[in-house]
Parts: sequence; C-alpha cells; structure tokens
Amino acid sequence: MAYLSKEERRQRIIALVKEKTGVDCPELEVQDIWNAFDSVRVFYWCEAQDVENNKLLKHIRLDDKEAESIGVNRTPRDYPETGGA
Repeated sequence: MAYLSKEERRQRIIALVKEKTGVDCPELEVQDIWNAFDSVRVFYWCEAQDVENNKLLKHIRLDDKEAESIGVNRTPRDYPETGGA
C-alpha cells in the first residue's frame, strides 16, 4: 500500500463520494474514517460552511478495495486469544 498525502487521500475520497452518491463535493472535509470489523466508513461534510454541524455530517461505506485505495489497511489480522489459562 502506497503512502498518500492528506490532499491525495481527500481527492480520492471526493471521487468516491461522487461515484457513490452522484454529488460533487469539491470543498469536502473529512471528519473521520472508521475502520470497523465489517466495513470502512468515511464521515464527511460536503460544504466548508457545514463543518461542525453534525446534522449535515454525511457518510459513505467503502468495500475493501475502495478502502485500500485511500490508504486504509483492510488485511485481516490475527488477534491473540484473550482469557486466562
């Protein structure tokens, strides 16, 4: 996986938002990226003046290939079992 600058990642997210929603968001601001067990979600504001207004916060869900295209590692990891002996 190649390193992406903050701006490169933002531009790729803008393209994914447009592809998935049909909405062009050139002023897009990323709020958070959740790399959850079953999916990756990108939370964003489409307009600069909407930042911090949680009612206008939007999100898209990415498949593994899309997530990796923005630098999110979706490779499964082996987690050690927890618990006592």
